[in-house]
Amino acid sequence: MDQWGMTTTAQARNEGLSSQQLARLADTGALERLRQGVYRVAGAPTNPNDDLRAAWLALAPALTAQERLADPNVEVVSHRSAAVVHQLGDLDADRLEFTTRARKQTRDSQVRFHRRRLGAGEWTLVDGLPVTTVLATIGDLAAGRLDGGHLAGVVRDAVTTHHVDLDEVVAVLSPYAHHYGAPLGQGGTLLTRMLEQAGVPESTLAVGRLVVPHLDQESMRQAVAQAVAQAVAQVGAMDQESM
Repeated sequence: MDQWGMTTTAQARNEGLSSQQLARLADTGALERLRQGVYRVAGAPTNPNDDLRAAWLALAPALTAQERLADPNVEVVSHRSAAVVHQLGDLDADRLEFTTRARKQTRDSQVRFHRRRLGAGEWTLVDGLPVTTVLATIGDLAAGRLDGGHLAGVVRDAVTTHHVDLDEVVAVLSPYAHHYGAPLGQGGTLLTRMLEQAGVPESTLAVGRLVVPHLDQESMRQAVAQAVAQAVAQVGAMDQESM
């Protein structure tokens, strides 16, 4: 169903429905009010991301989802909200977070905007909702200095569940490594530490800390990647055995 079975007051008016007619439809149960100016058709399937979907529609209520997605300046679900959509870590998303290219304000205390120009490939569609990619989400959370324990859970799920390329995770973490106690620019060190913190056995990560000083950056990255790959394989096998 288009727009997940949802419509806005502005869209309904564009189709010839008055506010009074919308109110009657809501009173009879034909429509369910999700938030100010956003309704869902009775019987439409529910989804854990319905609050985000409704909030996203409310950001530009006169436009359809298709029109929004065709706009290069479209607002994109990001940060903690994106982590929840991707099922990364165990974060409380008490706010609905979006990244916008232009400055944007709202009176909705539940909505928070981040201003950043997203690059090509930094967002994707998840069931029709624009969301920052797993990698971009990790970068946004690290840049916002999410506490290390929660970021470790996000990183682990990105690697073990979403199978994100290890080199790409290292590159995303590197600018923020020093904020988490790792040497400046050493995303590989931070990745190894975070996976260990998230429950990956220390013995399987040992090789990642045996990189000798004379190795170049590429060899260091490969050594860390090898250690993490071994750790991921062991965690996956442990999970299978526990099922």
